[in-house]
Amino acid sequence: MEPEQNQDNLAQEASIEYFTFAKGIPGFGNIHKFYLQEHNKYFSLLTAVDEPSIAFVTVNPFDFNRDYEFELTDSVLEEIGVTSHEQLSVRCIVTWHSDRTKITVNLLAPIILNTDKCTGKQIVLQNTEYTTKHILWNEGQVTGKDGES
Repeated sequence: MEPEQNQDNLAQEASIEYFTFAKGIPGFGNIHKFYLQEHNKYFSLLTAVDEPSIAFVTVNPFDFNRDYEFELTDSVLEEIGVTSHEQLSVRCIVTWHSDRTKITVNLLAPIILNTDKCTGKQIVLQNTEYTTKHILWNEGQVTGKDGES
C-alpha cells in the first residue's frame, strides 16, 4: 500500500462517527447502532453497523434550506442526553434519483444527533408543511453534474 493511499484510508476512518439509537429509527426499530460517514461536503451515509446493506444518504438540511426550522421537545433532548445546543447535529434522509432535479429530502422526519454522547433519534414533526419528498435543490442550484452544484 502506498503511503498516500494509507493516509486516504485514515482520513476516511476519521470521518466516521458511531451513534446509538435507543429505539432504532422508524421502520428499522430493531437496529440500534449506526455509523455516519462523510462522503463529501454535503452528503453522508448513515449505515447500520450490523447490517451494512441498510444505509441512508443524508444531508444537513440547513445547507439546502436556510429557512428550515423546528422545535425539539424537552423529552427528545432528554432521550438523547442533550444539555447544550452545541451537542446537536441534524441530518435528513435523501431519496436519490438519476435526475438531479428529482432528488428529494425528508424534512418531515429529521435525524437528531448528540455528537458528544453519540446518541440519535429520528423524530416526526407535527403540524408542519414539511414533507418527506421536498426537492433538494432549487432550480438555480442545479448547475453541475455528479452531485456538484
